[in-house]
Amino acid sequence: MSEFSNALRAATLTTLTAGVVLAGGVPAGADPATTGSSSDINTLAASLSKGYGLNNCTAQNIDSSTQLAVLTCGQSPDPRGPAQAKYVLFTNAGHLATSFRATINEDVLIPCGDAHQSPSSWHKDSSTASAGQAACGTYRNGAEIIWTTDAKNTLSYLRASNTDVAALYQWWRANG
Repeated sequence: MSEFSNALRAATLTTLTAGVVLAGGVPAGADPATTGSSSDINTLAASLSKGYGLNNCTAQNIDSSTQLAVLTCGQSPDPRGPAQAKYVLFTNAGHLATSFRATINEDVLIPCGDAHQSPSSWHKDSSTASAGQAACGTYRNGAEIIWTTDAKNTLSYLRASNTDVAALYQWWRANG
């Protein structure tokens, strides 16, 4: 399992079982040697789903050999939204693709929306061009949507507190 999966799933279990929201996080203005530069954190923050921002997401330590910034977020301000989210800005497309494959490896995958398989390409708004890959499924009794935004080298992850993949997928399509 990837470092991305391990860290987020550990934080998810902490959040869901202990009621602690993302214990161990560091503020976005923390030491850039471990959490990434403020420029990279701000670049990544521009990719967050609706309702998330630097006011309710926390910069995390990065693997500087592959990542530029990592933000983790707790429950969406929208009560129908995810219980947890994570966003990662990678140094290049190769690291993004490797992490995506590793992250979805242990999920029980199901097709996203009207896609016929998971993972599959996803399209932003009405564009016919692929924006990246998306996978839907469950892991340890939680629905998950994991997607790449290839043009930005970002991997994003939403997790629900229940197994309703269809509802989480619809929230993602409406809120990014």
